Amino acid sequence: MPKMREKSHGCDERGRVIAYFGSTVSVETPDQGVVTCHWRRNQCLPVVGDYVGFTREATGEGGVIHEILPRKTVLMRAQGRTAMKPIAANLDCLVIVMVPPPVFSQALVDSYAVAAELLGIQPILVLNKGDLMRAAERLAFESVLSVYRGVPYPVLFTSTKTGEGMAELEALLADHTVALVGPSGVGKSSLIQCLSKEESIRVGDVTEKGIGKHTTTATRLYTLAHGGALIDSPGVREFQLWPVTKGEVLRGFPEFKPYLTGCQFRDCSHAIEPGCAVQAALADGKISAHRYKTFQALMQQAHKKKP
Repeated sequence: MPKMREKSHGCDERGRVIAYFGSTVSVETPDQGVVTCHWRRNQCLPVVGDYVGFTREATGEGGVIHEILPRKTVLMRAQGRTAMKPIAANLDCLVIVMVPPPVFSQALVDSYAVAAELLGIQPILVLNKGDLMRAAERLAFESVLSVYRGVPYPVLFTSTKTGEGMAELEALLADHTVALVGPSGVGKSSLIQCLSKEESIRVGDVTEKGIGKHTTTATRLYTLAHGGALIDSPGVREFQLWPVTKGEVLRGFPEFKPYLTGCQFRDCSHAIEPGCAVQAALADGKISAHRYKTFQALMQQAHKKKP
């Protein structure tokens, strides 16, 4: 965490953005006070998780952000064909929250996981509402989850009703800044309520189709009960990976790395070339067929973009 300056009258202060409301942000100071701040025109927009420098207004009822400290990481999502929208900054982990089939989406999990890999942060897959699965259903679903455990990524079954997996999840998140992502209706608000110190988080009803009502009205940072912070962003029903190059797509699949130097051709696209070590690993069952399919789809999209 960047070193914070002590508060003094008429001087700059430092704090961390803990909520974003569109035209203003809430900034938490080292003494755990909260200041509502806005920013100057033509300034880079702050996002939740940013460490910022600000000056209090003469009225003492707000502040003006004049500096965003260098970001360790920033999570972006595509907005339209070319625009990019920042979601959160200074993350250590990306917690991908899903629920059991039929809602579970491997394509969506893969998109989030690739984003995490490109940011250099840890993806964690959480299968929430595990109490809704029967033993036989869970056993059958394990083959799908083994794909992600083999990468390897941490994979947990959790239930806020029974407490399953919550201690393990708390241990993984302790002292880290994490973002909670996933479609509506997977129980993100309930997880936050269990993991954080907050006591008044609204939990939305879930429709019969499994698509929940949006219960978050602003991107917010919650303090974790066991240390660290958790960022929740509204409206993320579908995640569209930002435009990536072929090289970035390849980096997004770390299980391919051991085979990349074994290909016959240095510029191998790992698609149809003879002597491709990645395809050989796929044939031997060392690489997931589903993950390979996702990889090829992303490579096709990247093919039209400049490297």
